[in-house]
Amino acid sequence: MNKKNEKGITLIGLILYVLVFTSVLALLVNLTNYIYGNLNKVNNESISSEEFNKFNVNFVKDIKNSESVVINSSNGNYTIVLSNGANYSYIKDEQAIYKNYQKISKNICSFTAEKQVINNKTVAKVTIGTGNNPDKPVYGKTINYVLKYW
Repeated sequence: MNKKNEKGITLIGLILYVLVFTSVLALLVNLTNYIYGNLNKVNNESISSEEFNKFNVNFVKDIKNSESVVINSSNGNYTIVLSNGANYSYIKDEQAIYKNYQKISKNICSFTAEKQVINNKTVAKVTIGTGNNPDKPVYGKTINYVLKYW
């Protein structure tokens, strides 16, 4: 019998096919993980900035209509009482900010507030970090909110 006329696949050919298929499959898995990891990171960052914006929008409206502010802190919890009647609370254990006892922001891993006077204007200095790790927040911002002064 003539060996050249036999059709089929050799053991070496089969091993090469398996190696190439495995390499392509591994490449696709790594590429997929990379893409989904970046999508999750972008999603987490947008959610974190959204939580800050929820607080910011409410606080700016109230602070511009207030002539005085009282800020209290205890065990990492903060309470901000404005003269227009608005009451903001940061509850550290819940990682949430409440306005008049209604939750407006969540996933707030760090929060500080202090009253200052800058150029004869009363300022509420607020620092917020969002995410799960207070040492490395996903989104962080410090803003000096100027109270109504006219």
